Amino acid sequence: MPRFDYDGRDKAGKKVSGIIDGTNESAVAVELIRNGTTPISIVIHVDEQKKNGKFTSFLQFEMPRLEDLTFLCRQLNSLFKAGVPIVRAVHVVRESVKNYRLKMAMTDILATLQEGQSFSVGIRRHPNIFPSLMASLINVGENTGSLDEVFRQLAVHFERDTQTRKQISSAIRYPITVLVVISIAITVINILVIPAFAKFFTQFHSTLPLPTRLLIASSNFFVNYWYVLLAGIIGTFMGIGFYVRTPKGRWQWDKWKLSLPLIGSILNRALLARFARSFALSIRTGVPLLEAINMIAKATDNVYVADKIVTMRTYIERGESLTVGATKSEMFTALVLQMLAIGEETGEIDKLLDEVADYYEQEVDYEVARLGDAIEPILICIIAGMVLVLALGVFLPMWDIWKVALGK
Repeated sequence: MPRFDYDGRDKAGKKVSGIIDGTNESAVAVELIRNGTTPISIVIHVDEQKKNGKFTSFLQFEMPRLEDLTFLCRQLNSLFKAGVPIVRAVHVVRESVKNYRLKMAMTDILATLQEGQSFSVGIRRHPNIFPSLMASLINVGENTGSLDEVFRQLAVHFERDTQTRKQISSAIRYPITVLVVISIAITVINILVIPAFAKFFTQFHSTLPLPTRLLIASSNFFVNYWYVLLAGIIGTFMGIGFYVRTPKGRWQWDKWKLSLPLIGSILNRALLARFARSFALSIRTGVPLLEAINMIAKATDNVYVADKIVTMRTYIERGESLTVGATKSEMFTALVLQMLAIGEETGEIDKLLDEVADYYEQEVDYEVARLGDAIEPILICIIAGMVLVLALGVFLPMWDIWKVALGK
């Protein structure tokens, strides 16, 4: 029978803990209550975790995905709408969570609720799992009595954010695949193909054409100094990785990504869509304007864009309007600025920002769909250039040999 570690309080309110046998967590909770102990947290014992492979399985320790948070919010929305008490709702959701880290976080949140603290306090204790936007919106929902609506909107938000991230991954995956395939082709040609031709040409002891000499020199470098090339590639990637981890390097890297040919515009539109959607959600749920801007800046995956968003807050704190702050940040297009201006005049900024997000998401869909068509001509030119150089390097000396043979 499995063993469980438990924390709880006895009849006198004193905190107690220990290890108990039980078929599952629910059975352990019933047994503790029967013995006069109110359970706070019940987790499977360390030895049982090892037995079940939870310490050896990497998947048990992976961070929860947006899909996991979406499912969590959907469940809590349904339970709160049905009038289930918050402690009972969190307990039910915790039992259905598959991700180990998220399950442990929900266990801690349940203990926090049983100690008399709020849901948002428990959420804030796990910033690596739950985004700051989620904690702030839950806090607003607790104060306004609309937790069910908050979780519904969070579920929609996470679903759309998941879709946006998938679109960005699709946009980046194709060019990266193309570059990898071309690199493999160049390596195979230099290591296997060119040395065979070079051995054949050197038997005639004649002066080889320039393209052939370049191909042979490139091949010799690949074959004889491959470790130098490998060390250079590894060193370059490590250097870039180290630089990107610095504040200045991360800022430069995030700015450079938005200026990449073909892909940069897609990343930029996706970030603007995410900003508009998050901002609309924050305003709709009653989060104060400055707090909403600060939250969205922290939740942005791009440091350069986050810096621009913080610039907006600086101007608003000086008494300027939201539209003026957005204009001064130099991050937004004329469409977003116009929508913000109209929204401030009509008091419907959240609705207009949702329309902006819809527009940019459609633009991202279109750009991703046509990315393949835009890259194909470039790919054809690169392959044509490789074939041309290879053909000149191989056939020019063969042509010379043939002429010499005819002269004899």
